[in-house]
Amino acid sequence: MGVSSISLWQQDQNYWSQQQNWDDANTAQNSLINVMAQAETNLSNGLSSIANQTALSRVNSQLVAAVQSALEAQGGSTLPSSGSGATAGTGASGSATAASSAATPTSSPASGTGKAPVTTGTALSTLGIPAGAALIVSAGGNTTTYSSTGSDTIGDLMSAINADLVGNAAVTASLNRDGELVITSKNDTDMVSIGGVYASNIGFGVGNDTFKPTTSSSSSGYSTGASSSTSSATAASSTSTTTGSQSTQAVSTLASQNLSTAASLLSASGAGGTLVDMLA
Repeated sequence: MGVSSISLWQQDQNYWSQQQNWDDANTAQNSLINVMAQAETNLSNGLSSIANQTALSRVNSQLVAAVQSALEAQGGSTLPSSGSGATAGTGASGSATAASSAATPTSSPASGTGKAPVTTGTALSTLGIPAGAALIVSAGGNTTTYSSTGSDTIGDLMSAINADLVGNAAVTASLNRDGELVITSKNDTDMVSIGGVYASNIGFGVGNDTFKPTTSSSSSGYSTGASSSTSSATAASSTSTTTGSQSTQAVSTLASQNLSTAASLLSASGAGGTLVDMLA
């Protein structure tokens, strides 16, 4: 029997070296297998996501078509589109705009009332206005100046104020039912003022000598517009309620037939299909 030229120690070293090489190869192979498995998993997840989205989109559209068909069969009506809602909103907005326009403020001419009761025959001298005293009426940059003669009356003063002469203030003079002198602008923009040392003798003293146009709004027009807007909103609400009631009725009808799943709903509505072959 021959004796090997390689020692036992060397043979042992060679064995463990070979084992290490086998372990390294196995580790590399396992790592490659893991990478390939992860790639397969990622591919499967991606395809599943695409398939799920496709299936959900198809089922959703088929369910909508089924409910729509049920509504048409029961009431002959269809669900309102977004355009109809927009139109209703535009109508309500139009009514509100009309109401706002109708409520535009309007102006009334400036008007001042004297606080001294007189008549057209009342002599200015009896009111303490001497000859040569001036009474001044201004409006819109024009002025009417009246100088008393000492024997004139309220009627003479009114005639001078009402005279349509170039440069005169555009106002009218009259007496109200209480016998008070009223000075009124001929337009709704000019401010009217009555002056002169003796203006207070005819009732136009401090605090009652300057008058501005008054502003008011048309409440009736606003009420009409608001009522129209309210009516439009009520009509839109009624339409929405009716449609919602019809949708609920359609779903209830399908549910009463013991159709509790998407598949059974689709089958009952005639929309055939299966979720197994999702990409078909």
